[in-house]
Amino acid sequence: MERKVNRRKIYFIEKEFQTRFIIKFCLLVILGSLLIGVMLYSLTIGSTTVTFENLRASVKTTADFLFPILIQTIVITTIIVGIATIFLTLFFSHKIAGPLYRFKKEMGSVGEGDLTRDFRIRKNDQLQDLALTMNEMIAKLRGNLNELKKRYNLLKNSWDSVVKPIISHDTKTVEEIEKTLLEIRDKLEYFKI
Repeated sequence: MERKVNRRKIYFIEKEFQTRFIIKFCLLVILGSLLIGVMLYSLTIGSTTVTFENLRASVKTTADFLFPILIQTIVITTIIVGIATIFLTLFFSHKIAGPLYRFKKEMGSVGEGDLTRDFRIRKNDQLQDLALTMNEMIAKLRGNLNELKKRYNLLKNSWDSVVKPIISHDTKTVEEIEKTLLEIRDKLEYFKI
């Protein structure tokens, strides 16, 4: 029997969340690169270096000598690390955004009264504990609703077989109680379990 592989096809699910997530990490990379550049420049500003340019010896501050090389290195490194950061944060943010998207859909279903499904996310996704808690909540709701339906049926049967025949002469009370029983039944049947 062939096993179905559950692969991600779309990585941008919660675009706003993922974009903010990526931008924050890219800004961190840029800030780190700038900090390294400023620190290296400030640490070398007080020293001198002898260089040979066009067969001439010249004396420069180490900061002036390293500055062009430092700028090139920082720009190239920032671009490479920035691109890697974009892909890695997109991939890792999907492990959060995917389950958040599913939670939003499932909570909408629960809000509509559908308690028939268990909530599942991929094994390697984040928020596994939250998924487990949500499944426990849905299971408890199912159990409570089943118990309410059983008790409603007992109450309805008692009403139909015992109480209603005794007070059938008081039609107003009978109508009010039957109306209330119908309302309770309708509320209970709103949920699918």
